Amino acid sequence: MSGPLFPDSSIPSGIRTVYASFSGGADSLALLVRLSELAKDAPWELRAVHFEHGIRGAESLADADFCRTVCDRLGVPLRVVPLLVPDNMRPGEGTEAAARRLRQEAWQEIVRETENQPAAVALGHNADDRIESLFLRLMRGSNLSGLHALHAVREFNGVTWLRPLLEVPRAGIEAWLAERGIHAFRTDFTNLQNDYDRNKLRNAVLPVLYREFPRARAGILTALHAIADDAAALDDAAEEAFRQAVRPGGLDLNELKKLPPALLPRVLRLWLGGQIPDRHFIERLRDLLDAPDRHAASGQIPVDGGQIFLWSNGLLQKEVAAKNESAGPVVWDYRVVPAIRFGKTVLRFREEVSGGGMPSGADAVLFDAETFPDKLLLAARKSGDELTPFGAEYSVSLKKLFTDAHVSAEEQPLRPVVRNADEPAEILWVPGVRRSASYPVDPSKQFKGLLFSSEPLVDVTAAVIGGADGRILVCSRPAGKHMAGKWEFPGGKIEPGETPEDCIRREIREELGMEIAVGPVLTVMEHDYGVKYVRVTFFLAVSDDSPSAKDRQGFRWVTPEEIDSVDFLDADRPVSAEIKKKSKKISGIYNKMRRESVIWVSKQP
Repeated sequence: MSGPLFPDSSIPSGIRTVYASFSGGADSLALLVRLSELAKDAPWELRAVHFEHGIRGAESLADADFCRTVCDRLGVPLRVVPLLVPDNMRPGEGTEAAARRLRQEAWQEIVRETENQPAAVALGHNADDRIESLFLRLMRGSNLSGLHALHAVREFNGVTWLRPLLEVPRAGIEAWLAERGIHAFRTDFTNLQNDYDRNKLRNAVLPVLYREFPRARAGILTALHAIADDAAALDDAAEEAFRQAVRPGGLDLNELKKLPPALLPRVLRLWLGGQIPDRHFIERLRDLLDAPDRHAASGQIPVDGGQIFLWSNGLLQKEVAAKNESAGPVVWDYRVVPAIRFGKTVLRFREEVSGGGMPSGADAVLFDAETFPDKLLLAARKSGDELTPFGAEYSVSLKKLFTDAHVSAEEQPLRPVVRNADEPAEILWVPGVRRSASYPVDPSKQFKGLLFSSEPLVDVTAAVIGGADGRILVCSRPAGKHMAGKWEFPGGKIEPGETPEDCIRREIREELGMEIAVGPVLTVMEHDYGVKYVRVTFFLAVSDDSPSAKDRQGFRWVTPEEIDSVDFLDADRPVSAEIKKKSKKISGIYNKMRRESVIWVSKQP
C-alpha cells in the first residue's frame, strides 16, 4: 500500500488536542505513526494513551513498555492508565464489557482535562472491524442505524471520536507499516482465542466466507456505504418527526401513532438523548398507540435500569423509578382528566360547587371559578420560587414554606407545585403545604368555585403466580373489603422502607401461606378507583405450595386461555389480557425459574 494512510482532513477543524488510543497493536501503531506525521504541521497537539487492563499479567506490562518505547522515538507524550478490569467488574458484567465501560469512563475524564481547548479521541478501528460489527449487530436484530455502528466522526458521551482508518482493511494497514520498515507490533493472544463473539467471527466464520465468496469483503463494504446513506436519510426524517411530536413534558401520542415503524425507535432515541430504546418497551408502546382509549388511560411501562415511562393526558413521559419519583412538567387539563399523578402525589379536580362552606387543611382548596385558568402546570419546585400565601400580603419563598410544613429536603423535589399554565406561570397551590391568595372565593356570598384535593399515591404489588402445571393463581376479594367479589392477582400495599420484592413475598405469605420465588416485573399499571389511586407492580412468581385462604378470600387456578374470562378488578384486567397474549413467553420464564431451582428456599424442614 503506497501513499498516506488517511488524509489530514480526517481531523476536524477546530480540534486542538488529539488523543491517540495506543494499544501497541498494528492498527493503533499505524494510527499513531500517521498522526505523528500530520502533527508536525497541524494546529493540534498529539498525545497517546495506553490502557493497562490488568488481565494478561507480564504480557500486558510488556505491551505498556513497548508503547513507551515507540512514543519516545516518535516524540509523542504517553499516558499509561491502569484500569484493573477484574477488580472493577459489575455483577453480571463480562470482562470485555467491563473493559469497554472502563475505557469510556476514563476517556471522558481525560477529555475533560482539556475542555477549554476542543479535543478528540482517535481510535484504530478499520474496515474489517466495520464488517465484524455489521455481523454482530445483525445477529442482535439492529436496525439500519445500528448496523452502521462505526462512524468516522461521532460525538457521544461528551467525547468526539475519530476513526480515520475505517476505509482501510487490516491487511492494508500492515502493508503500510511494512513499507516504512515497521514490522514489530504487539499481538494480544486473547484475540486468537474464540472466547468472544467478535473473535469467533474474525478467526472462524469470516475467513470461510471470504474463501468461498472472494468478492464478499468488497461487496459488504459497498453495502455498508449504502446502509450509512439510508440510515442518514431516516435519521433526518426522524429529527423532523421528533420536532413535530415533542411537547413540554413528553411526546404527543397522536404524533407517535402516525409514525412508520422505521421512525418510531429513532424518534424515541432522540428524545432519550441517544439511548437505544429497549425492544420490549417499543412493543408495549405500539400496543398503547393501537389502543382506542390511549388518551383516557394512564399507566407505566418499566424498562431495564430502573427507568419507567408513563403516559397521561395524551403524552408519553419519562420518569426515574426507584428512589427518585419526581416527574417532568405536565400540563393538566383538569376538566378532561380529573385525576392526575405527579411523583407520589395524586391531584384531583373534585367538582364545581356553589356557595357552602370552605374546605379546611392544605390537602383541599377552593378557587373562584369565574376567572380561574382552564389548564394548570405541574412541576417541581425551582430555586427562587415564591408564593403569596392565602391571607398574607407578602410573598414567601417555597423553601421556607416547605420547611415550615416539615417537608424534608429529599421529599421536596417530589411534591408538585401547581402553576397557571399560561404566562405568567403564577404559583397557585402547593398540595400539603399552602395555597396562594389568588382566585379567592367569598364564603359570605353565593359563589361558584372549583374544588381540588390531593392524596398520596398508593403503591402496591401483585404476583402472577405460576403453578407446576402451568396454571395461574387468582383470588377473589373477601366480603367486607372494597369491591368484594371481584377477582385479582394476590398482593398488597408496600410498607414504608420495604422493597417491592419483599412486599410481595410478605403479602403472599400472610394472605395465602405460600412461599414464592419472585421473578421479573411483568408490567406496572395505574388506576384511579375514585376512593384511591393505585400503582400496581405485577411480578411473575412461581411456587410449589398450595394456597390457604387466610383472609377468607376465594381462589382458583386458571389456564392462560381462561384468564380473560375472570371478572377482574379494573387495574388487573389489562394484565390478564397481556398474560394471554404473551403466554408462551411467560411460560418460558416460569420454566427457567424452576430449572434454576430458585424457589425451594423457605419450606425446608
